[in-house]
Amino acid sequence: MRQFRPTALLALLALALAPLAETQDTDLEQRLLAARDRLGAVMDDPAGHRVQILLTRVERGSGGRRELIREQFRSNADEYFYPASVIKFPIAVAALEWLNDLDVPGLDRDTTMLTDAARPAQTPATEDATAPRGMPSVAHYIRKLSIVSDNDASNRLFELLGTDELKARLARWGMTETRLTHRLAVRLPPEENRHFNPVRFVDQDGIVHAVPARTGANLAAGVEPIPLGVGELIAGAYVEGPKDFAGLNHMPLAEVHGLLEAIVFPDLVPEATRPGITTSDRALLLEAMRVMPSESDIEAYRDADRFPDGFANYFIMGRDPSRLPKGVTITNKVGRAYGFLTETAHIVDSVYEVEFLLSATVHVNANRIYNDDDYEYDELGFPFLAELGRLMLEHARKTR
Repeated sequence: MRQFRPTALLALLALALAPLAETQDTDLEQRLLAARDRLGAVMDDPAGHRVQILLTRVERGSGGRRELIREQFRSNADEYFYPASVIKFPIAVAALEWLNDLDVPGLDRDTTMLTDAARPAQTPATEDATAPRGMPSVAHYIRKLSIVSDNDASNRLFELLGTDELKARLARWGMTETRLTHRLAVRLPPEENRHFNPVRFVDQDGIVHAVPARTGANLAAGVEPIPLGVGELIAGAYVEGPKDFAGLNHMPLAEVHGLLEAIVFPDLVPEATRPGITTSDRALLLEAMRVMPSESDIEAYRDADRFPDGFANYFIMGRDPSRLPKGVTITNKVGRAYGFLTETAHIVDSVYEVEFLLSATVHVNANRIYNDDDYEYDELGFPFLAELGRLMLEHARKTR
């Protein structure tokens, strides 16, 4: 496997000297305001809905030269949004890079991965009924967390790497403000989320590689409070006062958008910020992020009642795959929780021969109470993101 270990000094110098996609002052805001009626009530108060949008266009010059041009609307690393399942994307990339850097003979993304438990709060994972051989692996976990946004699959890779390893790898890619501090959909005290399960990679002859139990640093230590809302339901009881998001996962939109640029267009970003994954790894990841459940090679996911196509697609579709125009494909990761809806996506129209990257987040929580499941996803959030995707597609077609 290819090793990719630039020294910290070289990585910092490269990051400082080599520009990422150039951000330009554009008419994106004017286009959004002109389409206010189409975009709905969210655009009547984008600040109140904490809207952030990033668009990357692919400019093609003479001789086949390509350049990434980034446009933004209200992109602000200091305006918090809860990223929810979008964090699964960098976790998957980090797991693939970690395997490549190890370069252990007989160890790859398809090697059986057995997760053990070293503490009462931890759970083991030594089989997987959805896998071809009934056994988990890094590759299969990546398919699961991408195709149906499986939380346990993401948690297993989170446990494999641990927060310190994740932080170091993401920082090298330029994701210096991202904090991944906890598992998803598992209620554990903050202290337990700092402890990571032991893991064994095995083949028919025994253990190929073992990762011991580890304890990570407290990434939330010293983080200023992030108070949002007026109350929260905890164990069914209403607790008055803002919810503090300081200890929860944090990922600025520009950072995950930059990672998507690096994965989709690796030759157009600085090498020092390019994840060290192979061409084959990249193909696996992008395919998993693009395929719908009915198209996957996982039989359990072809159950339309449990996993309807489009449920993890907000741009253009609004979760309805019948709205996807012919020739358009979307490679993406979405997140939904606490009234926040977020998506980062590579959208390609093979009919008009256009492509672009689009990332956006919106907050829909009118009563400003968290954990009450009273969010305006269907009324405001999904329609806004669907129309936003259509608007950007129409503009790309017109200006190609």
